[in-house]
Amino acid sequence: MRLNQTIIILIISIFVISCSATPGDAAYRGGHPVQAANLYMQGAKLGDSDAALKLARMISESEVSISQYGSATKWLKRSCELKNNAGCHNLALVYEYGENGENKEYTKAQGYYLLAAEKGYMQSQYNLGTLYSNQYLDDNVEGLKWILLSQKFAKKCSEEPLCNWVLQDPPGHRAMLENRMTEKQILKSHKEVDEWKSK
Repeated sequence: MRLNQTIIILIISIFVISCSATPGDAAYRGGHPVQAANLYMQGAKLGDSDAALKLARMISESEVSISQYGSATKWLKRSCELKNNAGCHNLALVYEYGENGENKEYTKAQGYYLLAAEKGYMQSQYNLGTLYSNQYLDDNVEGLKWILLSQKFAKKCSEEPLCNWVLQDPPGHRAMLENRMTEKQILKSHKEVDEWKSK
């Protein structure tokens, strides 16, 4: 139950945070999803990463047809290729949870989270850390590093619900990792956080 709530909160926050004025937004708000999708698709093909992300959302929520626009995964990949952190993050979610007809592939999820996490994208940093705390990946030092980095970024926006949630860490991912680690390993994670620089 907690995991589902976590996923829902992160996904909603990502789409809200990534919303900006994109050709197609007015059509979407006006209740014309096909017109909006056409404009988003055109924008995505021309290099608008937000348009690709918004089209992926419409497809994943069955607002428009997969047969007409392709899979949500295709447009998330396009958004990620265009360096959109939310696009990379949502693509990682697809592979972590086996959504949009894709299989669960934790190494692919790791790769897409990493693309955004290395640029300082808090949500991807946190989710990357959870892959380690849930033991889908095996490196507690690396996992704790990402959880700590996400919490460091979350302190800058602690009044925001998502940031506060990351700081509180209700599922206890940080504690899960620390309970499996030696003091030396924990200190190594903290040192890596102190030395970390965004790419």
